[in-house]
Amino acid sequence: MNMRFIDRKICGRIGLALVAALSPLLSTAEPAVTVRQVELRTTPASDAKSVATLPAQSSVDLVQRQGAWVQLKSGKNTGWAKLFDIRLGAAGSGSGTAGKQGSGNSLSETLNLASGNRGASVTTGVRGLDADMLSKAVPNPQEYAALVGYTSTKEQSQSFAKAGKLAPRTVEFLK
Repeated sequence: MNMRFIDRKICGRIGLALVAALSPLLSTAEPAVTVRQVELRTTPASDAKSVATLPAQSSVDLVQRQGAWVQLKSGKNTGWAKLFDIRLGAAGSGSGTAGKQGSGNSLSETLNLASGNRGASVTTGVRGLDADMLSKAVPNPQEYAALVGYTSTKEQSQSFAKAGKLAPRTVEFLK
């Protein structure tokens, strides 16, 4: 028998066993609680259509994470909310999944989500925009209108600079 065939066969079996072992982690919802009133949205975007409004301290299930957004299920409603609007763990537990840390059996550990009581600062890694996200981007007329509201005339800018005793200077372009 060819040795390469045996190696591929063994690697294939190991790969299947690994997928089978990890699949329960990836398909199981993680219990969570909303920390404030939450708008569930159809897609992970602030301007997406609202599906439902959940009050603070609502029990939900975290289905999946995408960047700083989490897909939540509450009763018949499923939608997206911001990661900072939830705390992992069952309502009233107070400890989130902190007591299970390192057990390797929770979705939050698989996704590296913060859990339990939040301290003075929380850091969450969020990946940047990729080509697919940019290609699907659509303008937001409300945000554009707000941005236009911040514009100033040349005279207003010069008056501001004069009041602040600012002087013009030339800055070379980076090569």
